[in-house]
Amino acid sequence: MDFLEFFAVVEQDRDILNPISARKLERVAGYAGLRDGLSVLDLGSGKAAMLRQWAARWAIRGTGLELNPAFVREARALAQAEGMADRLHLWEGRVLDFTPEPDGYDVVSCLGAPFVIGSFAQAVAWMRERLKPGGSLVIGDTYLRKPAPPDDLERWGCAGQPTLEERCAELQAAGLTLTGLAVASTDDWDHYTGLMWSGVARWAGTTPHHPHRAEILEKVEEGRRQYLGGQREHLGWAVLVARAN
Repeated sequence: MDFLEFFAVVEQDRDILNPISARKLERVAGYAGLRDGLSVLDLGSGKAAMLRQWAARWAIRGTGLELNPAFVREARALAQAEGMADRLHLWEGRVLDFTPEPDGYDVVSCLGAPFVIGSFAQAVAWMRERLKPGGSLVIGDTYLRKPAPPDDLERWGCAGQPTLEERCAELQAAGLTLTGLAVASTDDWDHYTGLMWSGVARWAGTTPHHPHRAEILEKVEEGRRQYLGGQREHLGWAVLVARAN
């Protein structure tokens, strides 16, 4: 089935589409120096949860880039209902098809979606080029929390994950200095996964004849086995905030 439709189903109960709390996103804003008047470009913005949270506190100009039309529709409706539609531009399409402001942005962020550019390092390089002098780069992604035998990591879907130290080294290699860090806790992960499990269970009960129902349930069940089998203990997720050297 289409991966965008799959994520529209499994993410239906989530506002923040990553294993991090609104409280920690507030800390991230502090590390990034958010204040009135700044411009923010967010790649893979989902339902614009972070942009909406920041725009509710500061008079920022936010631009969110998102490929999934279901997320864009919901983000626009939420921004309108929350009275900040005039400060947030929510753009639908591929990030690489978007034309950024020539002068750059004060903050360039990407939570959980470096793949919209390519590798983690490629995403960092693309984002750094769009930063204004003195701006902040905010990127969130997975890392290997604890080592384990390669076969186990493969079975849990954790193969090839770098350590957090290696993630930070990639920023340093790109000419950036780490200025803030927000790490997902086990509770953050449990809440994130629990929202998916409960949402999909409710969806399955109300859509017994959906053509992709069995496939979605199978994928979610496989994810549940991986999570309980080893991901919960070994897979981490963190937001790194950095500035150019």
